[in-house]
Amino acid sequence: MSTIQIDQLTFRYPGADAPVFDKLSLNLDTTWRLGLIGRNGRGKTTFMNLLRGQLSGHGLIKRPVTFNYFPDAAINRSQTVMAIMTSTGAEEWQASLELDRIGLDESYEQRLFDTLSGGEQTRVLLARGFVNENDFPLIDEPTNHLDIEGRQVVGTYLRQKQGFICVSHDESFLNLFVDHVMSLNRSSVDLVAGNVENWQVDKERRDNAATTQNEHLQHRIKQLSSRANIQREWAEKRERESNDASSRRMAKKLMSRAKVFEHRTDAAIEQRKGLMNDVDQVNRLRTNVQQTAGGQLLLSLRDFSVKRRNDPLFQPVSLDFHRGDCLAIIGPNGVGKTSFLNLLRGQEKLAYDGYLMNDLPQDIGYLSQQFTDFIMDGSFDRWRDHHDETTVWNLMHQLGVSRPRLKAPTSEWSMGEMKKAALAVSLSEPHGILIWDEPTNYLDIDAREQLQTLIQQVRPTMVLIDHDRHFIEETCTQQMTLNKFENKPRLH
Repeated sequence: MSTIQIDQLTFRYPGADAPVFDKLSLNLDTTWRLGLIGRNGRGKTTFMNLLRGQLSGHGLIKRPVTFNYFPDAAINRSQTVMAIMTSTGAEEWQASLELDRIGLDESYEQRLFDTLSGGEQTRVLLARGFVNENDFPLIDEPTNHLDIEGRQVVGTYLRQKQGFICVSHDESFLNLFVDHVMSLNRSSVDLVAGNVENWQVDKERRDNAATTQNEHLQHRIKQLSSRANIQREWAEKRERESNDASSRRMAKKLMSRAKVFEHRTDAAIEQRKGLMNDVDQVNRLRTNVQQTAGGQLLLSLRDFSVKRRNDPLFQPVSLDFHRGDCLAIIGPNGVGKTSFLNLLRGQEKLAYDGYLMNDLPQDIGYLSQQFTDFIMDGSFDRWRDHHDETTVWNLMHQLGVSRPRLKAPTSEWSMGEMKKAALAVSLSEPHGILIWDEPTNYLDIDAREQLQTLIQQVRPTMVLIDHDRHFIEETCTQQMTLNKFENKPRLH
């Protein structure tokens, strides 16, 4: 057992208004299964990059372990799985054992990495991080390509390990394995033993105490302000009416007393500001999304399955979807969920089996799984030139993006901030239907709760793909599970 020591760490991006970290000091045990949480843009990935020396700040970081990072962009994706696993210096038997532990049998070892699904690639890279016993993995957002089953498998795998840091916004996933939680707050850092639920209980207790004390302070400020105003008015009146030395001395005394009350009021106001520094105000989203009356049949499926190269992608399904419904499409990676959405949106001409009646509105608020392309290729800026920028900025700010971050170049935004920009575009107009492909990926816990509340209250017509079981159960009126189609040998 050893300790990662951080002492007086300060880091600020060039041109930023405020530092990401200001004189941060803490000790991290190298045996902890540490979950790192916080709202988008708070510095989680920055913290990981500081630990592994990709960024440098002022202060001390003592590194008694060798860090490896997930996802590793430097791997040769055209290699076999075994070649990627042993590129760390591990023996083949060690690699085979680690792959088996994460649910990938020996049939995967000689497959090309590029031919694997996103979820399978995630599992390989996670296993690679643990194949050398003395390495300390820094795991950044591992759930983004994992389906519901995959999250359970990886969570169980990580519970068998020790000595790593995992960044995630999936509360249920983190609760499967973490034994400590580090939260990056607005102006402080929490480090608590236990899982996310334990941290939330502790945070809620402190927030409630701060709010209660703040209410007392507000009452006290009003009292002090009233008394200070009365004192000043009397002092000014006496000073105007003073015509002898005695009266002027009394007026001066009254004025001095008024200033004392003013100082006490100013001190109380500053104390109030300090109390609320770490209380995140999670606002209700105010959007142009319209509530829709139910009733009209928009989509009907009977024994339906999308086909590629003349083969069905999933087992036949049947469904009736009406205006006002919220439909979740769930299923394993690679089953054809996004292909089904593309067919419904008219973006792909795909063959299919069975019956399809598609009368979905043409006015679609679409959120793509590849949302970063829209932000980074200039489409977002071109879109802003022809729309009300204020609406999008307000929505992003409601979702927790600070005003200084809104002013930063989009190239400097975190994945979570870019996701909030794409969501804001989708929510900024009263579309006839929202179609969202994995909306909760990269979103912090508070933003997920805001979207959840919005959908519960407004009940827009929606179709979504997501792997956050809690989010689906709280928002969706229907679920359609797609199961992989398996060709069965014909009987002769």
